[in-house]
Amino acid sequence: MSVTVAAALKKIAVSLLTNPKALKTIGGIVLGIIIIIIMPIIAVISVFNGSIEIDTDRLQTMVIENLSAEQKTKLQFVEDTMYAIEDGMTGAGFTDKVKEAQVLYVLVLSDKANESNFISMLVGCFEEEQTDVQLVDAVNDAFGTKLIAEDFTKLMGNINQKIVETARSQIGNVGGEPYWSWYGFKSRVEWCACFVSWCANECGYIDRGIIPKFSGCVNGSQWFKDRGQWQDGSYESRPGDIIFFDWDDQDSSGAQDGEADHVGIVEHVENGTVYTIEGNSGDECCERSYPVGYYEILGYGIPKR
Repeated sequence: MSVTVAAALKKIAVSLLTNPKALKTIGGIVLGIIIIIIMPIIAVISVFNGSIEIDTDRLQTMVIENLSAEQKTKLQFVEDTMYAIEDGMTGAGFTDKVKEAQVLYVLVLSDKANESNFISMLVGCFEEEQTDVQLVDAVNDAFGTKLIAEDFTKLMGNINQKIVETARSQIGNVGGEPYWSWYGFKSRVEWCACFVSWCANECGYIDRGIIPKFSGCVNGSQWFKDRGQWQDGSYESRPGDIIFFDWDDQDSSGAQDGEADHVGIVEHVENGTVYTIEGNSGDECCERSYPVGYYEILGYGIPKR
């Protein structure tokens, strides 16, 4: 693991691992940071194939017991900066990249946030159809940091793993009864969207407005489009993205109609192939794979965590 990332993870753990009850006086966005950054920290460490000795229980106790007025002020500054990043990114048309910008801030740019033009500099690092390498190069050039693109990619992928792990735990279910009955249906329906919604609910994503509760694929895809959190089928997705399909219509023309017919969860992308976990694929939960840009991939909903 790079020294930069190791140091950043230690700093994040010490600064932000706090009992949610103590955050009520500070603001909900800090709890969001903990959910985004701290919860998967052990998994992040394993992905980097390194080791950091972090006694999370002890850290939590230590932070709660010693949360001073100055620390609360620092956390408030984090909250204000996170909101400012969201506003700046949204205003620049990068709604679906807010999470990346916030993670960059927490990971390597927290010491730069006092600069008056910090938000505009960070937003200026983003471009349309940009790879992680290009983004990290832009950040390093702008701020003089030494973040490694591979580390950033692995971290972002790990942050999105919660819904993937939930979906993976359901592989092998046949008939979808736990998902369509949870949704409120009395008998079986086409349940791919119910499955995605059930997984999102298990992760707390529906209550937090990250992924909608939907039983119809068209409604689900439209929710992401309405919020500017949509990418077309050529997009190289990340774990946890919601993948929508437009099957060939079974009418006389055989043409696609541009509307979502099926939905799943992106597991990962590797060597030009997107791997998914889908409910109601042959009436079961299973893993599938498609070439990136496959013609029946309508597009992707990008959850904003």
